Amino acid sequence: MSTKGRILRIEKISTFDGDGLRTVVFLKGCPLKCRWCSTPESKKSRTTFGVSRRKCTGCFDCVEACPEGAISWDMKSERFATNLNRCTDCRGCTEACPTGARQAWGYTASVEEIYREIEKDSLFYFHSGGGVTLSGGEALVQAEFAAKLLERCITHGINTAIETSGKVPWENLEMVLPYTDTLFFDLKHMNEDTHRELTGAGNKRIIKNLKRIDASDHPLSLIIRMPVIPGLNDQKENINALGSFSRKLKRPVEIQLLPYHRLGIETYRRMSLAYTLEGLESPPPEEMERHAAKLRLMGLNVSIGG
Repeated sequence: MSTKGRILRIEKISTFDGDGLRTVVFLKGCPLKCRWCSTPESKKSRTTFGVSRRKCTGCFDCVEACPEGAISWDMKSERFATNLNRCTDCRGCTEACPTGARQAWGYTASVEEIYREIEKDSLFYFHSGGGVTLSGGEALVQAEFAAKLLERCITHGINTAIETSGKVPWENLEMVLPYTDTLFFDLKHMNEDTHRELTGAGNKRIIKNLKRIDASDHPLSLIIRMPVIPGLNDQKENINALGSFSRKLKRPVEIQLLPYHRLGIETYRRMSLAYTLEGLESPPPEEMERHAAKLRLMGLNVSIGG
């Protein structure tokens, strides 16, 4: 039986998350609850739903289209609510919505189906030095699917990359490392307690996994990423701790500092979720450069953005 995965979306001709032009496959599911998460629709493996208040006319077509009676009008929030315990993911509600206000995120696909989508752009990879990148959510929540997809790609000469928070069992990482050309590894905060406060989980396993990758003989390129969130993890102590840790690694690494952005806020609204960093702005370029300069003085290869 073909291995299947839960997919959030596929982005084509991306110039981020690796060299050249890339196809980025976003997988569903994540073990963390980062306060700044820009893809709340990726957190759960199952299908999630959202409604645009701007587009919704309150016609009740979605309610009438649902054969399971899973959709109802919530008087308190004045929104349509979906009972996911009843929902069978038939998508009748989104198809019935006359304005496109109702949106569903997530679908199931086989390794073969996703590879066929990736392969369509092989000419772009060849001429640009690009390839495929697996992202999330947390791609390694679905380690078996990720490993088989990366193996298929690398067997056919397609460059591979994967983004991970590292908050997975070591066995999950072991499954994908042989088929990974570039590994983007997030370090969100170097302090265990603060990491737990900001993401809902500590970082001991994350740090341990990164050290094991560094000590392994897999010939991959390792890029450490830190999202820079003003007031939360941009203190000089944390930046210095990132630098000190990275200097001790045995293999050469690049550090990418990713400035906080607000691109996912509308999705929170559509999903009726509270966004706890409302009002927080992106760090100015000069502030990002100051952090980068500090790390460069420690002898590290640093870039801003991904």
